[in-house]
Amino acid sequence: MTLAFIFTDVGFGEWFVLLAVVLIVVGPRNLPSVARKIGSYYGKFRRAAEGFKRQLMDMETEFTRAADAAEREVDEALKVDDEVSGESSAEGASPSPADPEKEA
Repeated sequence: MTLAFIFTDVGFGEWFVLLAVVLIVVGPRNLPSVARKIGSYYGKFRRAAEGFKRQLMDMETEFTRAADAAEREVDEALKVDDEVSGESSAEGASPSPADPEKEA
């Protein structure tokens, strides 16, 4: 993950003013510890984002597998249905009583 989007929107003068404000608010003595804390939180955020992304990818994989399995089961059921209906028509099944043309 890059921070390129920040550098394109913020110019050098704005970075300078921001750094000066942070230096005044935090102070030169506390600046290193604050920078370490910010870096630590940034690392935690990145790890959490990667974990979330990995979970989404795993969910997508599981969904795809389940959809493929369901599709195979439907295809198998249709194949069995075609085989059963093909056998009944090949055996010369008797016409249904509701069909008046075949009864006559």
